[in-house]
Amino acid sequence: MVEPASSKRQRACVAVSERDVLDDIIRSMHASPDDAYWPRRLFDLVRDPVTAMRVRHHLVLAVQRFAAHDPAFFLHERYLSEQLAVWSWPREVLDALSERLVLDDLSLTHFVLGRLWLEARRPPEAMVEFYTHAARHLDEVAPEHRVGAWHESMCEALSVADPEELGQRAKAILGTVPEQSRERAVLAILRGAARIADWDLYDAHRAAYGGIVPSSEIARLDGLRAEDLLVGMTPVPHYPPPTPVATQPSPSSITEAKTIRPPSRI
Repeated sequence: MVEPASSKRQRACVAVSERDVLDDIIRSMHASPDDAYWPRRLFDLVRDPVTAMRVRHHLVLAVQRFAAHDPAFFLHERYLSEQLAVWSWPREVLDALSERLVLDDLSLTHFVLGRLWLEARRPPEAMVEFYTHAARHLDEVAPEHRVGAWHESMCEALSVADPEELGQRAKAILGTVPEQSRERAVLAILRGAARIADWDLYDAHRAAYGGIVPSSEIARLDGLRAEDLLVGMTPVPHYPPPTPVATQPSPSSITEAKTIRPPSRI
């Protein structure tokens, strides 16, 4: 049976590459600036660093439009990195957003930027820098906007950027955290305390982590605490100094003995 020409054309339109689909979404996003659907679709398709680098300028535009349309998504979504694949974005996206992202409320702008810096892909050597950017932005969030993931994000950022400051501010931060977010914020504090081996800070907040379902993370931190305590309690052995060995005189200092020869054969 011969396939109708219309079916062939329809099949040809559907069988396009993922790159073609992505390019179509980018064109639609630029053509419909008030439609938040296209930025969200762009986030769904950009899931690897190579693609993210290629479309980085469009990612910046997508964040600007989606954050303006629904800033609450960035405030309350706990798994922001997975939802937007922020883990795949190059640093250029964050640098551009730090310059261009402007929402109606400056406090919300800082909230969005703080969460993105915290969730982004970072090399180990730049981890402190990324978390410092996050902490600075989150610190600029107005008290009335410190909701959703703010407490956990702030504790997480300070746990790397400045664990000592986290110790100074931990009680104040936990004083305003909602009950449903308390354990996650406490865990971030414990992580920061363990990072600098401040076990007084750790012990002060460990009881606040109920851990209904024990996690491998809290078990690891408790193990570090126990190991450090054990090392601190174990006395360092003191051994008596070694007995000095008498120095043997060198051969040159010994008077050469007379040579005794065996009797000659007869």
